[in-house]
Amino acid sequence: MNSDFEKDFNLGGNVERALSGQYELKAGAVFSEAWRTTIQQFLSFSPAIILLLLVQLGIFYIALQLQLGDPSVILSALENPEAFTADIAGAIYVANFSYEVISAPIFAGVSLMAMSHIAGLKTKIRHVGKGLQFTVPVILATLFSLMLQGAIAIYLPLVSLYFALAFSQSILLICEKKVSPMQSLWLSFRAVNRKLFVVAGLYLSVMLMFIVAAMFYGIGLIFVLPFFFHMKGILYREMFGIKLKIVATQKKDNDHDGNSQVFDA
Repeated sequence: MNSDFEKDFNLGGNVERALSGQYELKAGAVFSEAWRTTIQQFLSFSPAIILLLLVQLGIFYIALQLQLGDPSVILSALENPEAFTADIAGAIYVANFSYEVISAPIFAGVSLMAMSHIAGLKTKIRHVGKGLQFTVPVILATLFSLMLQGAIAIYLPLVSLYFALAFSQSILLICEKKVSPMQSLWLSFRAVNRKLFVVAGLYLSVMLMFIVAAMFYGIGLIFVLPFFFHMKGILYREMFGIKLKIVATQKKDNDHDGNSQVFDA
């Protein structure tokens, strides 16, 4: 005879605690856990990171080609600054905007995989597609965030960076808490502001890691990129919590009793 039991529970914080600021963040502990998780999940997570990069680079290249015809003119402009025109700058901006918006569902899938690692779950490369079911809301949230940041950056670049930081948890809120795009931005904005200096310090440190990695021909990015996603997952867990489900199956017969537990996000 089989006896199944299911129970939902929350790992980490919750929305109410996040909005009231009653969650704890220690930069050292976040970095230590993110690095440890990155090393443990390196082989299984790296293919998803590579897939995301390939998709983003492909979109970026196509966007440049549609605008400039021959993207190699950018290389020429870098060698000769006088050839760097407003048209080239505009094309780069549009291409960057395009790849961030269009690849947002894949970005969401990678973020969900990192969040699963933080919850102690294993993932496979096919799980990167989990973000596709949230394509429309994720793209809408990304589009609004980038448009707001772009408008503000014209006059106040630092304020634009602040909004990028404040909206950093919106994608996971859409996918994990099933909230609307605008609500996800608002919840992320309020929660991040409760611990703004700690969160800003963490992201600033990661930004420096990206710069150092780029200086060494980008080789270090193979570690920095998964570290970035795992750090975001830890911040999300501590702020909003991760909903998990325990499924326990008990088998009874004349000889033995068995019990197993399966955890699912």
